Amino acid sequence: MHLPEPPMPAPVSDVLGYKYYVDAQLSVADPVLLEKNEASLKPVRDFLCGVTEASDAAVFGDRQAWRRALAWLHAWALADAMGGTTNQQGEYEKEWTLGGLALAYLKLRDTRAIEPEVATPIESWLARMAHSVQPAYTDPEARHFRNNHAHWVGAAVAATGVAADEPELLAWGVEKFDLGAQQITAEGTLPLEMERGKRALHYHLFALTPLVFLAELAAANGLDLYSRWDGALQRLVRRCVDALHDPGWFAQRAGAEQDITPASVLRMDEIVWAEPYHVRFAEPSLDLWLGRLRPMIYPRLGGDMTALYGS
Repeated sequence: MHLPEPPMPAPVSDVLGYKYYVDAQLSVADPVLLEKNEASLKPVRDFLCGVTEASDAAVFGDRQAWRRALAWLHAWALADAMGGTTNQQGEYEKEWTLGGLALAYLKLRDTRAIEPEVATPIESWLARMAHSVQPAYTDPEARHFRNNHAHWVGAAVAATGVAADEPELLAWGVEKFDLGAQQITAEGTLPLEMERGKRALHYHLFALTPLVFLAELAAANGLDLYSRWDGALQRLVRRCVDALHDPGWFAQRAGAEQDITPASVLRMDEIVWAEPYHVRFAEPSLDLWLGRLRPMIYPRLGGDMTALYGS
């Protein structure tokens, strides 16, 4: 017996969000602005969640879900969804959404063959979005040129490069990895994220997540990013893992008690990187968090990471 299929959100052209941080360190969110941002972006997020949930079911053999995920992607591709106006917050959302859609599409493509008349418009649409988000990262003076947003857009564009068979997009994503890795200090910190006050640890974890997934995408395509820049990514991982057990080091250097403690229930964007990392390096200090938080499901990285890696 098949359950009724959820309705597909109507394709969205403009992606417009609201900036919601209201302090100099970008660490305090205005709840009214945050709610407005989430309401404005809800159709895009609902679409991403629907596609990734269906792609997860497809991996486990649900053909109806496989067809549904492709039908949704195909419909939004034909509508050139998210191809209209964006503002800065909307641009970030578009980048996060692109990464999740590209990775979900790769799961669908790996599950069974997709007919060219369906695959071609989807891949072309994903590639158009990838090319459209790149120009925002051409100004070295812009903060987002080198902070966590650069890591996330790099992961999204790299995933699209694999999905759309455009090697130059993968290479661009690897450049963003290198840009981030070069900034990791000998202590394993990212200077721009250390400026975030009580959210310094959160933003280190948030920046780490796409770097690990960039390294995994690259590894699947014959590149070893884990060893680049004298193992910079490994230094960042060690610093973050130590801080999950004792955030005092971050509190002292950021000048504020951190909003993550050893008792915290971590957000997926703070810890989902642990699934592929643990598979590759068998890091025992991650066992506690994996045991607490599995299954790790994060649409912006394509869905259920525990199913892909942890099982």
